[in-house]
Amino acid sequence: MKWALLIALLSDALGFGVVLFPLLQWLLDAITAIALLMVLGFRWPLLIALAFEVIPAIELFPAWTLVVLAMMTSEKKTGNQDRQPKGM
Repeated sequence: MKWALLIALLSDALGFGVVLFPLLQWLLDAITAIALLMVLGFRWPLLIALAFEVIPAIELFPAWTLVVLAMMTSEKKTGNQDRQPKGM
């Protein structure tokens, strides 16, 4: 998950620099999606982030970073619940 967060942060930071060049923005998003799929495997929230990144007016929103952070927190919550003893 740490690698995924690093990839997402880097992509969103670089995305601000190439916002005036739509083809570069799309290429960056495609590379980010492939990298995150390789690191995390297939997950539906990644497709949602990709959809947000493709929409021209919303592309400045740091969708990659927020989606990875959301997946990290949801995994921590489900991981902690599984480790708690039953009956408490």
